[in-house]
Formats: sequence, C-alpha cells, structure tokens
Amino acid sequence: MDLGHTIAIVTGAASGIGKETSIELAKRGCTPVLVDINEAKLEEALVPVLNHAPDATAELCDISNHAKIKQLVQMVNERYGKIDILINNAGMMIVKFFEELSQEEFDRQMAVNFYGGVNFIRAVLPIMQKQGRGVIINVASVGGRLVVPGTAVYAASKAAFHGFSEALYYELKDRGIHVGIILPGGTRTGIFDASTTKLGKYYQSQSKTAPKIAAKAIRQAIEKERFVTIVPSSYKLLIEAHDFFPGFFSKQLLNRLRPYFK
Repeated sequence: MDLGHTIAIVTGAASGIGKETSIELAKRGCTPVLVDINEAKLEEALVPVLNHAPDATAELCDISNHAKIKQLVQMVNERYGKIDILINNAGMMIVKFFEELSQEEFDRQMAVNFYGGVNFIRAVLPIMQKQGRGVIINVASVGGRLVVPGTAVYAASKAAFHGFSEALYYELKDRGIHVGIILPGGTRTGIFDASTTKLGKYYQSQSKTAPKIAAKAIRQAIEKERFVTIVPSSYKLLIEAHDFFPGFFSKQLLNRLRPYFK
C-alpha cells in the first residue's frame, strides 16, 4: 500500500514502537490517529507527528473497553471519511510467576494484549470491507514464540494474537484486506518500567533494540504487504534453535535465568 493520503489508527502510540511508528508513517504522507491510555505522554507524542502530518490527532482510549473502541473508530471514520490502516500495537507485561499473579493482573494482560486488538479489528473491519481495501498490522511478539519464565500470561496473549492474526490473514486476503504480523524482540520500550522483580529488571536490561527499527519494519510491512516480520532479524536464529533443539534450548535458558528467580 502506498502510504500517501492514508489514515491510520495506531494504538499504544504514546511511547515506544507506537510513537515511532506514528512518526515513520507521517513522514511518508500518512495521517496517523494516535491512541493510548496515557494522556500526558500521548499529547507529547503527537507533537513530532504534527510536523509531518498536520491533520493527525491523539485520542485517549482504554482499549480493554469494547464500547470505547467502537465509539473511537466511528468518530475517526466520520472525521476522515475512511480508515486505511489499523496498527494494533498496544501491549503490557507483568513479570511474575503465574502463582503470584492475581486474577485481575491475568485478565488485564489478556484484555489489552489480545482482546483489545481483536475488538479494534471487529470495529474497523466493516469499514475496510465497504472500502474494499485496508491493511491491519498486529504487533504480536517474539515473546509469544520464545517463552521465558515470568511471562506466562503475556506469552499466552501474544501467541493467541499471532494465531488469530494468521487465520485472519487467510480469511481476508482475497477481499483486498491485508493482515500482517510483527514479532518484535528485545525492544527498548517502557513495557518493563513497572517491573519490581529481579527477573523483570533483567529482561529490561536485555531489551536493547531501538523502537525506530520496529517502526521501520511496520512501515515496510504495510508498503510491501508482508505477512510475518521478525525484528530484529537475528531473532530468527533463536526461534529456529528453539524449534529444532527444544531440549538444549530450554536447558540453556534455565541455567541462564535461575539466578534471577528469587
């Protein structure tokens, strides 16, 4: 898809990958609608986007609320007359062992990481079907393929989002709507900022890839209509090692992470 004169909804746009993606798209002639729950950071993120896309807007929304999503999508469609692109990027992670997670913490991660994206698609899809075209980019995670301790619910939500996205790709491909899956790994975002465990702090220290790299990959996935993108590409080798040598991989992983369990 040519990004010129397009309208894109970007969730989780107040920081990290979402913010950088909004800027990246704006530079290519797209008008992004930045969506997030953090009002202060959302307004800050909008400033550099406006330099390239003066009609861009920022919308406050808790994506775990289905009714709010429907209202937002309707408002965007009425304002711009179309929705060309949906980027489901919003996500959260609570690094705790499963037995330590409250039911509320479990449900919140599933609501944001999985159901939020699903409900955005449910709201946007009729608009794209009426237009006869559109692109949906779902940001899953390498963490849904290379699962590490302390991330059981996060991994489950991202693995579910990947599987859902793949089925949707096949269902919509012949209708002019492209579904792409992005698997970022080790990206330097704020997802670990609230972590209080040693394990969470360790994962944060290992997340060194700049969000701009993932943003560029998302832009290319839209333009070239790519199906699955792993970023950075070095994670492809780790995924292959995990799939072909699961016993060796799990042994090495445990040996490396056990010191951070307490």
